[in-house]
Amino acid sequence: MGINKNKTTKNSIDTRYKWGFYIAIFVILIFVPIVYQDNSRIMHILVMCVIWGLVSEAWNLILGFANVFSFAQLSFFAIGAYTSAMLTFYGGISPWYGLIAAGLSAALVGALIGLPCLKLKGIYVAIVTFSIHLVLPTIIVWGGQARFKYSTGGTFGLAGLRPFSIGSFSFGRNRLYWYFAGLSILFLTLFIIYKVINSYIGMAFIALRDSQEFAKSLGVNDYKYKIIVFSLSAFFTGIAGAFYVHYSSIVDPSILELDIFLLILVMVVLGGLGKFPGGVLGAFVITYTNEFLRFTGQYRYVILGLIVVITLTYLPGGIIGALEKLYFKVKNKSET
Repeated sequence: MGINKNKTTKNSIDTRYKWGFYIAIFVILIFVPIVYQDNSRIMHILVMCVIWGLVSEAWNLILGFANVFSFAQLSFFAIGAYTSAMLTFYGGISPWYGLIAAGLSAALVGALIGLPCLKLKGIYVAIVTFSIHLVLPTIIVWGGQARFKYSTGGTFGLAGLRPFSIGSFSFGRNRLYWYFAGLSILFLTLFIIYKVINSYIGMAFIALRDSQEFAKSLGVNDYKYKIIVFSLSAFFTGIAGAFYVHYSSIVDPSILELDIFLLILVMVVLGGLGKFPGGVLGAFVITYTNEFLRFTGQYRYVILGLIVVITLTYLPGGIIGALEKLYFKVKNKSET
């Protein structure tokens, strides 16, 4: 009984520190933009941090927690972006409804992509899903032909997309409003992802990741959970895509460029694969680093590549993993 009580106490202390970390990040994210609200460049970077944080954490769910090597994440982003853009541009619906439609359409495509991947593993899943990424720009350009009534806009895309609004109040170009709207969506998404990874669904993901054959012998249906994780990850990414295009007021095939794909992958790896909320932390660090290194031109990708190599070599758990190690090291010292 004494041992169990001691274990419970230790676990509660660990939980307290974990939530203290989350609350500290929450406070920083709330108050920093208020200080810099008059600086349009910093506010733009913060908005992009929130958007890429959402995409990265959704990718971390499937790549880190479920260990499914899906490289279709930016495709889901583009599908969500074009769904919302076309519905609001041609249909005149509210961007808020476009946001929901974007998530649902991306989730549907995610489930359809997941089907042929059910019997594939590792690099084969990566090849199939990345091929979607390679083909999608061609489909978008083809969908921009004049004979289509509802065109994607082709190479030039669709411009002048409506911003979000509440009643008669439009967000316009006020980046502070965009930031807090995006932050609200991010927090809601993180809450859902946290609940998922700490539920039986998340336990199934981790069991299949750590020992697939053993998990299947216990009755875990890997087909079912693959479809679930593809759909969930795509849903959140599609929402991020819709938010992005209404913020930038334009959508075109450039959102599928390889440098954006690599940048988000770096965010996930740096934050910590399979570590919550590693994707968000990595997104904030890499987005700021990328902006800071912009003066170096294309050489900044070399620097970011070196960051990935160093991280995988010395910090395989990413930033979150390093913080966890530091915490347990300090904790063990204090107990001895």
